[in-house]
Amino acid sequence: MESWKNWFQPHILERGRIYFNEGRVSDLKRTEDGCTATVEDTEEYEVEILLDGDSIEDMFCDCPYAEDGNACKHMAAVLFAISAAEPSKKKAPAKRERLTPAGIVEKIPDGQIRSLLTELISADEKLYRALLLRYGETTLDECMKTLKKELASIGNQYADRHGYVNYRDADEFEGDMADFIRRQTQILLGRGEPLLALRAGMDALREYASYETEEDCAYVDDAMDAMLTDILCVCKKDEVFDFLLKYAGSAGEHWIVQDFVEQAIFSRFSGETFDRKKLELIDGQIADLEVSGKQGYSREYEMEQLLTRRFDLMKKLSSPKEELDAFLERYTNYSDIRKLRVQQALEDGKMDEAIRLLEEGKSADCDKPGLVAEYSEWLMNLYGQQGQRDKLIKELEYHIFVLSSGGMEMLNRLKKVCTPAQWVEYRERYLSGRNYHKLELMESEGLWERLMKAVVKSKNLSILDRYEAALKKRYPDEMLGAYACILTKEAAAASKRKRYQELVHYLKKLGSYPGGTEQAARLAEDWRTRYIRRRAMMEELRNAGF
Repeated sequence: MESWKNWFQPHILERGRIYFNEGRVSDLKRTEDGCTATVEDTEEYEVEILLDGDSIEDMFCDCPYAEDGNACKHMAAVLFAISAAEPSKKKAPAKRERLTPAGIVEKIPDGQIRSLLTELISADEKLYRALLLRYGETTLDECMKTLKKELASIGNQYADRHGYVNYRDADEFEGDMADFIRRQTQILLGRGEPLLALRAGMDALREYASYETEEDCAYVDDAMDAMLTDILCVCKKDEVFDFLLKYAGSAGEHWIVQDFVEQAIFSRFSGETFDRKKLELIDGQIADLEVSGKQGYSREYEMEQLLTRRFDLMKKLSSPKEELDAFLERYTNYSDIRKLRVQQALEDGKMDEAIRLLEEGKSADCDKPGLVAEYSEWLMNLYGQQGQRDKLIKELEYHIFVLSSGGMEMLNRLKKVCTPAQWVEYRERYLSGRNYHKLELMESEGLWERLMKAVVKSKNLSILDRYEAALKKRYPDEMLGAYACILTKEAAAASKRKRYQELVHYLKKLGSYPGGTEQAARLAEDWRTRYIRRRAMMEELRNAGF
């Protein structure tokens, strides 16, 4: 188990680590031969690791990538889980650490390095090209042509004629693209061409974006971020910024390219000079979006992102308050800007203006229930702070009965501010409607008889379970009858062993009720008569003693 990471390619190993950290490994079990586990992906995959003592003998996974004998990310995720659950034992003193690449080179006698390197280059075309580009007498034009050919060959290797990369190959495709970005960066930086390395990296990202794949681009993102870090170490920041700015201002770029560029511009560069250029960029993007003819949620989302980003920049640049207020007022029709304006009004102590903006927002955004509920809750908090009880009750009424939002939290809040008589009226109004939390309200109010009738009427096993603790002692006969009725219906529809096991579990549960053992026996006998051809059901009944 000490060297299990050597089974995996670096990007596959990294994806496995991510899956483990995201908690996708479950049901990890020790077996006589090793370990088994389930890994959640686009679907659940079963992984088995065969061990011979502390050494891996073999690994299996039922994912498509592993079908060809490849070590997949699901196997890696399970091995990370095993390592976390059972930390490796201290190494015996005689056991040496695995040598690093630099350590291996140190071991090679000087007289053998050239012959060994010649042998390796002859056997590895990728290594040959990398060394040729770095040390051969190739012009920059020849270098770039070679890199572009290699870039195109990656896509040709994995994509079909429509530019689609099958999900079986997506990890390998993305890993190769990330490796290419890293290699070309080092080659061009080695030749003293940081801006050319950046251009080649952007070309690679554009090429990657042109293919359709079901995987995210985590490896490529990491490679691009590392490339930018390396370039910024040797190049003037303003040159890199201006270079990226050209891509950010190009409307024809793929969203993956645009996203990388904008993230870089707004996270990697700070200072007044850069911030003013960012402001010009955003103003251009806002103007383009306003005349684009784009409609719907997508346009609104993009505009809100741009406007919020611009407002943040204005504050960083210490724009006058009058200018900030004018900007917020101009774009109040966008919900995110409306919220900023409300917050600004509250900071300025203008409570009435904040309330007016929120009331206007409820009307302006009436087609967005979630947003209206947010405005309404904000208003309730303001009315509560001001001690305006009547307005608070009216807003709670709107929130609960018009928006159907807030559940028991809002109902309890309404109860606290109402008189007892008002509350009874509101409670009965809620219970008479088609509201989601009626049963919870009955339980909270101790309306046991009404709750029992509603639970029986639901004919739902999970609802019966949910309120069993509250109703079992008060209405044992009714609860037993409700369970028997629902189990009869469920048994007729059941078809799988797991469901049969669940039904048998309920039969046993009935034994805790007066007369429940007899009722369970009657149900079991009825099922044996009706469903005698269901062998799995018959087996489960026998195993449970029925």
